[in-house]
Amino acid sequence: MDAHDLSSMQEVSVFIQESGQEVWTDGNGQFKFKNICLGEYHVLIQHVGCPTQRLLLSLRKDTAITIYLEHHRNMLHEVDVHDTHEEELDERSIGKLILDENGHKSLAAALELVPGASMISNGTDIGLPILQGLSGNRIAIVNNGFVHMGQQWGVDHSPEIDLNAAGEIRVISGSGTIRYPGSHMGNMVIIEPNPIPFDPHLHGKLTSTLESNGRGATVNAQIYKGMKRYQWRIGGTLKRLGDRETPDYLLNNTGTQQNHLNAAFFRQWSSGTEWQLFYSYYGAEFGILRGSHIGNLSDLQAAFNRSSPFYTDSMFSYGLEAPRQGVNHHQLKSTVKMERATGVLEWNTALQRNQRREFDVRRSGRSDQPALSLLQYNVQNELVWSTDDAFEMGIQFSGKNNWNLPETGILPLLPNYTSFTSGLYLSQKGQMGLVKFETGARYDFLTRKVVRLTSTQPREIERFQNIYHNIALLSRGTVMLNKKWQLLGELAYKQRPPEINELYSFGLHQGVSGIEEGSINLRQEKGLKGSIHVRGLIRDRLHIDVNGYVHQFNNYIYLQPAQEFRLTIRGAFPVFTYQQCDALLFGSDMKFSYTVGDWWKLESNWSYIHARNRTDNLPLNFIPPLNGSNTIHYEIPEWLNFRNLKLSLNHRYVAKQWNWDQSLDLIPPPPGYQLFNIYLGGTYKGKKKESHIRIGAENITNTAYRDYLNRQRYFADALGRNLTLTWLKHF
Repeated sequence: MDAHDLSSMQEVSVFIQESGQEVWTDGNGQFKFKNICLGEYHVLIQHVGCPTQRLLLSLRKDTAITIYLEHHRNMLHEVDVHDTHEEELDERSIGKLILDENGHKSLAAALELVPGASMISNGTDIGLPILQGLSGNRIAIVNNGFVHMGQQWGVDHSPEIDLNAAGEIRVISGSGTIRYPGSHMGNMVIIEPNPIPFDPHLHGKLTSTLESNGRGATVNAQIYKGMKRYQWRIGGTLKRLGDRETPDYLLNNTGTQQNHLNAAFFRQWSSGTEWQLFYSYYGAEFGILRGSHIGNLSDLQAAFNRSSPFYTDSMFSYGLEAPRQGVNHHQLKSTVKMERATGVLEWNTALQRNQRREFDVRRSGRSDQPALSLLQYNVQNELVWSTDDAFEMGIQFSGKNNWNLPETGILPLLPNYTSFTSGLYLSQKGQMGLVKFETGARYDFLTRKVVRLTSTQPREIERFQNIYHNIALLSRGTVMLNKKWQLLGELAYKQRPPEINELYSFGLHQGVSGIEEGSINLRQEKGLKGSIHVRGLIRDRLHIDVNGYVHQFNNYIYLQPAQEFRLTIRGAFPVFTYQQCDALLFGSDMKFSYTVGDWWKLESNWSYIHARNRTDNLPLNFIPPLNGSNTIHYEIPEWLNFRNLKLSLNHRYVAKQWNWDQSLDLIPPPPGYQLFNIYLGGTYKGKKKESHIRIGAENITNTAYRDYLNRQRYFADALGRNLTLTWLKHF
């Protein structure tokens, strides 16, 4: 049965591993096995578009079971509307099957599968998600229940998160965002681990992806065990890629080496108490395009007009030379949950440690000496109370200590600082007639102590103290217009304090090949957002999902090119400064899905954002242009030894950013482009084992293009054709 509307599901494969027997469900969703011996059996349940479900069946007599499949969560934000539906109207998710097939990508790249999401990047593996025009510190990423903390102060700093450790990724708004502290101003990314199924036997999963562009691979392995009162899981990921290539030349020094580890332990007691323990480690080294670091002003100007970057040669390499960056991130999280008759009490605590080192091309053989070395510790604690009538409240405390390690020999880009945040929030969900409502309120008190050296001679020590009071208010309502149409309206007000880089950065930001200068006079940012979201079904075939929004900012903080090129002893670089204005963003995300027949399906996703600097009557820079994605799916339940075959042909269109002014950037936006991708995936069944195989070809026409949101577009084209082979096996 479908887990959402309880409808019967036909053409579902039910496979017994021990005996190799397989049956398919009929039009009523029913299946039957006869003459099965007593004992324990592992049963695999598979359906097109659903992640495989595994059951341990202890057979002692004639047995009838009912199986529920998560059909909609795996399809990116399905828009089927029923009288009751578990998925919120304004919630978009990526299920486990999609994550397994895209585990070789970064978090930001995977989120591009969600309508309305884009990525601002610095090269190939480094990027941050953009949700409805907002990115960086305005987007919170919640990993295993806590806001992810790292060196999140530049577009060259990807979130230190291993996609293979996630069971589901959701993009949410509404009262759910009120729970989490931080400087987020809009939607939020929630990353949740996969539940561990009950099975006293040792099981696991092995996933590998080969990539032609970079000539490397990503391998992930997990083992787990689920007893009655406790469950555990351990997993790890290795990734190695060399120089990437455009259609015309190699991008030298753009490889990556990554090593990740994650572990989870769950324990339950009959009293209703539960304990969860998570640990994750993320370690990575990223090469930065050598041609983005220029030695003099004349060459820097010439680099903007070259057909290929400086230092480009035809010699492929897996080596990582300067400029490069290395990062390692640890997270340890504990949750104690106690269920009582009056509600549920949770105590959550987490510790995060993040170290980042960046290496420049330095003279006198000092390129192995970091030019930036930062170490950050963060501790978070919260106590949350929730009741069955959807009331929730919590108190939270977090502390952060970030300092420069004395190994660089140069003036640091960022100062040393310590910050403390205390927060309180309340949220309530309810229903009045046909209208479901949500309300929420939040207050945070932030204090920050900063110590830095002056940039003038002689060096002096400067001390600053920042104090901010931040408020967030939210209200929304959802109404069922009829059985096939829903309407949502939302109004939210949030405040965001300036981040440490926006206030105090001064010097070369190596990852983006630019000099950045903050301003200590920046004021608190304030945003008011209203949105209308409607979705529904026309004649049982055409699904429509449209979300429109308007976001007004006071004191919007942005990074502005200063139209200046500065020559330093480390090379010549453009200068960027942090400035403030009143701004207005409005746009829409649209998804259309049409079911042609039993096996054919068409999908079309479009997004547009218009952003304006109202203070200076100019556009805002680094805003995604009009973009869309069109996909044809063809699904085959069975062919030879393959099950659940799915062929997808995808067309991606990105327009030129026409909302632009020459004072906003160093060079004009690049032309629009179109890419074609094709994927074929399915499950191959042996006698008792099965493997999921997926073949992909991205940018199959090998189109040369530059992306407006990629900071390396100043120097080089984006990636050319990439062939991928993904193999997934459960054991």
